[in-house]
Amino acid sequence: MISAEGLGLRAGGRTVYSGVDLDVPTGSTLVVRGRAGAGKTSLLLTLAGRMRPTTGRLSVLGEELPARARSVRRRVALAEVRGVNELDDALTVEQHVAERLVLHQPWHRPWVGEEQVAEQLHRAERALARTAEAGAAVPALRPREFVSDIDPLERMTLGVVLALIGRPEVLVVDDVDSLRRGEDRRRAWESLAALREQQPDLTVVASCSDTSDIRWHPGDGRTLLDLPELRQDEQ
Repeated sequence: MISAEGLGLRAGGRTVYSGVDLDVPTGSTLVVRGRAGAGKTSLLLTLAGRMRPTTGRLSVLGEELPARARSVRRRVALAEVRGVNELDDALTVEQHVAERLVLHQPWHRPWVGEEQVAEQLHRAERALARTAEAGAAVPALRPREFVSDIDPLERMTLGVVLALIGRPEVLVVDDVDSLRRGEDRRRAWESLAALREQQPDLTVVASCSDTSDIRWHPGDGRTLLDLPELRQDEQ
């Protein structure tokens, strides 16, 4: 699913990350760990075809990057990434769903009906219910709630729900540590694990600074990549 050798990125005269080697099987979870400034978000955007690496070799979904970035972007979806695809605090949950549905329709149909939005929310509700059955309950989304009024875990959940509308083959979730409560982080990690079990062919790429909230189980299909903080002479 994801293969990289000697992957690196320099920007603004500094090294963002370097020497990344990966071999991530289909249907597994890649956890990218590193301190703030280690290049986690940039690496995730590179794997999603949204950022061009400067060194090394990278293949995602059998597509060589950056040459096939456009094709990869259609098959890899981002949950909310701050500064890239932020949710609009002035919109409700259902307005966000409607907006995302429009993006996945032909250009000559720039609208969606209430029934389409309701069906998508019902689909998300069923998925969240199955996640809860797996012992990883996350809050249900309230369609008419403004994003400015939902809590951080609900916001992350909405970002994932929107990303899955296009039925991607890879889901990218940045900065799970943005959830300040330890219980929320544990629920988020367990929910991602349960989601992958529901969709065995879905590959998940997620980043964090601390993995102490993850319950690691033998054979659970998780791979850990540590991104070291670069020394001054490496930058």
